[in-house]
This record gives sequence, structure tokens and C-alpha cells, in this order.
Amino acid sequence: MNDHRSKEQFHAVNHAEQTLHKIENYLKEKQLCDVLLIVGHLRIPAHQLVLSSVSYYFAAMFTNDVFEAKQEEVRMEGVDPNALNSLVQYGYTGVLHLKEDTIENLLAAACLLQLTQVIEVCSNFLIRKLHPSNCLRIRSFGDTQGCTELLSVAHNYTMEHFIEVIKNQEFLLLPANEISKLLCSDDINVPEEETIFHALMKWVGYDVQGRQGDLAMLLSFIRLPLLPPQLLVDLENSSMFTGDLECQKLLMEVMKYHLLPKRQPMMQSPQTKPRKSTVGALYAVGGMDAMKCNRNGAFILWQ
Repeated sequence: MNDHRSKEQFHAVNHAEQTLHKIENYLKEKQLCDVLLIVGHLRIPAHQLVLSSVSYYFAAMFTNDVFEAKQEEVRMEGVDPNALNSLVQYGYTGVLHLKEDTIENLLAAACLLQLTQVIEVCSNFLIRKLHPSNCLRIRSFGDTQGCTELLSVAHNYTMEHFIEVIKNQEFLLLPANEISKLLCSDDINVPEEETIFHALMKWVGYDVQGRQGDLAMLLSFIRLPLLPPQLLVDLENSSMFTGDLECQKLLMEVMKYHLLPKRQPMMQSPQTKPRKSTVGALYAVGGMDAMKCNRNGAFILWQ
């Protein structure tokens, strides 16, 4: 006997969107909320299920056997209150307002809550805003937050626009350890090593008393053998260098390099290696004739 009963499947259009919209309305009316996030001056009601569905941080908090999973109130530390509130609203709406004056707080909060898509969107926003006057701050921020792509792009931008970067206040305010990271890079885009040396001296000159002690350490990252000999002579007679034994040692070593030109091939080191931008570019141009030979007559084998 044949079973003539028919079967159908109904697929509601926009079911997920409509359902989430209803949950958003419950949030607005503060109904069925089962957690209260307390951060700074704000008390943010929410639903654990919604928070857990958009954030790995909240998912771990509410689904594991931890203290917060059993609490109706959760105090949040180390996050900007307004940024957290914006991200909670984003969890219900999928809408996020990006502004230059709040984007870093938003990105920091997104990193804490492990909101991958928001991290990407905020990072791209900052990348589009890169400028010689802010790239150092964005670079440092990307490093602090562990945003590898943001850090990489901001670092490359800083290296490419180094001559413009050193004209800005951000450069002069950098701590010594950040200056060292810049000076040791092989990718600084400058026409000559002397440009980097003068940038260092400008940084030291901004606070001579506070930075004199870091001069020798930072000078070691300058490729001194590539500086003009006359400049090195002037440095030896400079009061800033004559009183610093470590600086004097560095200058004596580099003077030997210039005074013994025949021994220079045996005195090669990372300090004698030009940075990429100072050596120019090498272009190879070639071709082949109808017999598939190169211009020197050597045959090229094709597979």
C-alpha cells in the first residue's frame, strides 16, 4: 500500500534577523535579562546567550564553571565603559559606529572580548587614517593590543615615510626603547645614513639631560662607518660626546675604519651594511631572439 502523504519544508525569510530584533526589544525593555555588566559609571543589562554567541570571552565566562557564570552582576575591569556598551549593542544589532576619537577604545575592548570581525573592522579604519603625525602611536597601539596586521602596516608606513615622521611631535616624545626599534630597522626609507643620525640627535636634543644616558646605546644602531668622515671628526670634538666614554669608543672604532681603507674589507659588520633605501635599485633587462636565445647567445630551455 503506497503512502501518499506529502511532506513539505517551510523556510521563514529573515527568521534570524527578526528573532534577534525581538531579543533587542527585550533588551530595550530590560526584560528577560539575566546578567548586569558593571563597568565604570555604567550598568549594562544583557542576555548571557546573546553575549556568548558573539564573544568568545563571554562564552568562556558563562559556559564554564567559573565564579562569573553564577553571578547576576559581573564587574568588568580594564575596558572603556562606552566602548563596552557599544559592543553589547553591536551584539544585538550588528551595527557599529566608528569614530576617530573613540576607535582605539573600541578596538581595545574588542580585543578583550575577542570579537574577531570588530577587530578587523577597527584595524582597517585605523589603517586608512595612517598619517606621519599619528603612525607611531598607531604602531605602538597595535603592538600593545596584539593586532599583528595593524602593527605590521603601521610599521611599514612609518619606515616608508620616516623623513616626514621625524618632523612630528610623536617622534620626539618616543621612549628610548621605541627609538631603538626604529633605528635598528633595515627598511627605513632615507636617502643616506646621515639623515637617521640627525633624527637621533634631534630626539636627544629635545631633552638632553634626560636622554644623554641613552645616547651611546642608540648611537650603536647608527651605521657610523657610512657617515661622512668630517661629521665624525666634528662629533669627536662635540661636548655631548667628549664626556661619554661609550660614545668615544664607538667613534674611535669607526675612525679606524676610515683611516685604514685597505683593511675595510676585513672590517665589515652589520654597521657597514647600507640600508635598503640607500643603495638604489638594480634592474635587469633582457630579451631573446626568434631562436629563443638570450642576447649572449646562450640557449634557454623551455619545458
